[in-house]
Amino acid sequence: MAGKPLGIGLIGCGDIAPTHAKALAEATGARLIACMDVVASSAKSLGEEYGVPHSTHVEELLDRPDVDAVTLATPAFTHADLAEQAAEAGKAVLCEKPLATDLRDADRIIGACRQAGVALATCFPLRYLGAAKWTRELLEAGALGEVIEVRLRNLGEKQDSYWTGGFSGRTITDWRRSKGQSGGGVVITNLIHHLDLVRGITGLEVIRAYGEMGRFMTEVEVEDLAAACLRYDNNAVGVVEGSSCFFGGAAEPEVVLLGKRGQSRFGLWSGRAEVYLTEAAAGLPAREWTEREFPDSAQVELYEEFAAAVRGGVAPPITGEDGRKALEIVLAIYQSADKREPVSLPLVAEEDRV
Repeated sequence: MAGKPLGIGLIGCGDIAPTHAKALAEATGARLIACMDVVASSAKSLGEEYGVPHSTHVEELLDRPDVDAVTLATPAFTHADLAEQAAEAGKAVLCEKPLATDLRDADRIIGACRQAGVALATCFPLRYLGAAKWTRELLEAGALGEVIEVRLRNLGEKQDSYWTGGFSGRTITDWRRSKGQSGGGVVITNLIHHLDLVRGITGLEVIRAYGEMGRFMTEVEVEDLAAACLRYDNNAVGVVEGSSCFFGGAAEPEVVLLGKRGQSRFGLWSGRAEVYLTEAAAGLPAREWTEREFPDSAQVELYEEFAAAVRGGVAPPITGEDGRKALEIVLAIYQSADKREPVSLPLVAEEDRV
């Protein structure tokens, strides 16, 4: 039994689902058992492509004894109800980001899994990028020194079709256009990855946020351009920029960490990272850029570690609480933009709606 792959049931077969299915096909510690979606054509196409049973009823998937855990790849406003159902059925939960659209639902998810005694993880695979792991190693070795600035950027262009069909058009729906259902635009959808990644690399927590944003070019209820300034608990400053109407796109999404002894910068998709140190350390020279390239197997590694944690009866490396922390930063940025003033963290669940 210990060597048997963890059986995963995929709930939601829309835009992000093929990424999960492909990773599970490559993983050794977990495998796709079944999938479901309320849209029959989406469930059918994914199920047939990966040779697994498909359904439009979540109860059918949760009733399967060979499903040990579920991946929630549905819109954020559905996560709390589905997580509660999965937990009650005794299934571990890997939840897509954002964990929820508000802290109350995030706490519902965390509480339900805790009460049922099942593992809960949030899907933040960028923590497993080779560039991210290398940067964390350099920080832990003291090569970069204390972090004093963080720069996060995601500037792209989402075509009109995205708002009803995502990037793939697998499932036609309008939840991305709705503030209530999606939770927001580029900040909660895209930059939440960057915000979590900094937590994972540095261990720093945001204590204050000031955000500005707007809806300039897109006929939806959510922001298509946003910027924020953050203060971290070690006094470091964060600069965050995102857009879904940046015509023609920009360079790939980027993370820059500036320390007192150097900086690390890397893109999220190229596999390439660059480091510049003021003093030679960790086998790297001083006063020149060092570049390294890493293979991208982040999603597969996430599933391998999630499966090992569930099998071992320990907390997953990226927990539900991590998902809540990232959501809290996002909500602080939204709240700040709404109030037109800085907002301190932590927030409280009763005040997290904007």
